[in-house]
Amino acid sequence: MVPDIETDGGTTETNRDEHVGVPQSAVRNGVLDAIGTIALLGFSLLALFIGVRGFFVDSSMAISGTFIVISCLLAAAAFNLIPPFRN
Repeated sequence: MVPDIETDGGTTETNRDEHVGVPQSAVRNGVLDAIGTIALLGFSLLALFIGVRGFFVDSSMAISGTFIVISCLLAAAAFNLIPPFRN
Protein backbone atom coordinates (compact mmCIF):
# COMPACT_ATOMS: atom_id res chain seq x y z
CA MET A 1 0.00 0.00 0.00
CA VAL A 2 1.60 3.23 -1.14
CA PRO A 3 0.77 6.27 1.00
CA ASP A 4 -0.94 9.12 -0.80
CA ILE A 5 1.17 12.20 -0.16
CA GLU A 6 -1.48 14.64 -1.36
CA THR A 7 -4.15 13.55 1.11
CA ASP A 8 -2.10 13.03 4.26
CA GLY A 9 0.78 15.44 3.75
CA GLY A 10 3.37 12.67 3.56
CA THR A 11 3.27 11.87 7.27
CA THR A 12 2.00 8.30 6.94
CA GLU A 13 4.32 5.70 8.37
CA THR A 14 3.76 2.08 7.46
CA ASN A 15 5.10 -0.74 9.52
CA ARG A 16 5.84 -4.36 8.74
CA ASP A 17 2.67 -5.62 10.48
CA GLU A 18 0.45 -3.81 7.99
CA HIS A 19 2.27 -5.36 5.04
CA VAL A 20 2.25 -8.88 6.47
CA GLY A 21 -1.30 -8.85 7.88
CA VAL A 22 -3.16 -8.36 4.60
CA PRO A 23 -1.70 -11.40 2.74
CA GLN A 24 -2.09 -13.59 5.83
CA SER A 25 -5.72 -12.59 6.14
CA ALA A 26 -6.30 -13.24 2.44
CA VAL A 27 -4.74 -16.70 2.63
CA ARG A 28 -6.70 -17.55 5.79
CA ASN A 29 -9.97 -16.49 4.14
CA GLY A 30 -9.14 -18.48 1.02
CA VAL A 31 -8.41 -21.64 2.98
CA LEU A 32 -11.59 -21.29 5.04
CA ASP A 33 -13.64 -20.73 1.87
CA ALA A 34 -12.16 -23.87 0.31
CA ILE A 35 -12.92 -25.92 3.43
CA GLY A 36 -16.47 -24.54 3.51
CA THR A 37 -17.03 -25.42 -0.15
CA ILE A 38 -15.77 -28.96 0.35
CA ALA A 39 -17.96 -29.36 3.45
CA LEU A 40 -21.06 -28.13 1.61
CA LEU A 41 -20.38 -30.51 -1.27
CA GLY A 42 -19.91 -33.37 1.19
CA PHE A 43 -23.24 -32.65 2.87
CA SER A 44 -24.82 -32.35 -0.57
CA LEU A 45 -23.57 -35.79 -1.57
CA LEU A 46 -24.81 -37.24 1.71
CA ALA A 47 -28.29 -35.74 1.22
CA LEU A 48 -28.32 -36.96 -2.39
CA PHE A 49 -27.40 -40.47 -1.29
CA ILE A 50 -30.16 -40.49 1.34
CA GLY A 51 -32.70 -39.18 -1.16
CA VAL A 52 -31.83 -41.60 -3.96
CA ARG A 53 -31.65 -44.52 -1.54
CA GLY A 54 -35.14 -43.61 -0.34
CA PHE A 55 -36.47 -44.07 -3.87
CA PHE A 56 -35.07 -47.60 -4.12
CA VAL A 57 -36.22 -48.88 -0.72
CA ASP A 58 -39.76 -48.63 0.57
CA SER A 59 -39.68 -45.11 1.92
CA SER A 60 -41.72 -41.96 1.75
CA MET A 61 -41.45 -40.29 -1.65
CA ALA A 62 -41.93 -36.87 -0.04
CA ILE A 63 -39.00 -37.33 2.31
CA SER A 64 -36.80 -38.69 -0.46
CA GLY A 65 -37.71 -35.79 -2.72
CA THR A 66 -37.02 -33.34 0.08
CA PHE A 67 -33.53 -34.74 0.56
CA ILE A 68 -32.83 -34.43 -3.16
CA VAL A 69 -34.01 -30.80 -3.17
CA ILE A 70 -31.85 -30.09 -0.11
CA SER A 71 -28.93 -31.71 -1.91
CA CYS A 72 -29.41 -29.45 -4.93
CA LEU A 73 -29.65 -26.36 -2.70
CA LEU A 74 -26.44 -27.25 -0.86
CA ALA A 75 -24.57 -27.82 -4.11
CA ALA A 76 -25.87 -24.51 -5.49
CA ALA A 77 -24.74 -22.74 -2.31
CA ALA A 78 -21.29 -24.32 -2.59
CA PHE A 79 -20.88 -22.88 -6.08
CA ASN A 80 -22.37 -19.48 -5.10
CA LEU A 81 -25.37 -19.90 -7.39
CA ILE A 82 -27.71 -18.80 -4.60
CA PRO A 83 -27.09 -16.19 -1.89
CA PRO A 84 -25.06 -17.40 1.09
CA PHE A 85 -26.78 -18.63 4.24
CA ARG A 86 -24.84 -16.34 6.55
CA ASN A 87 -25.47 -12.62 7.06
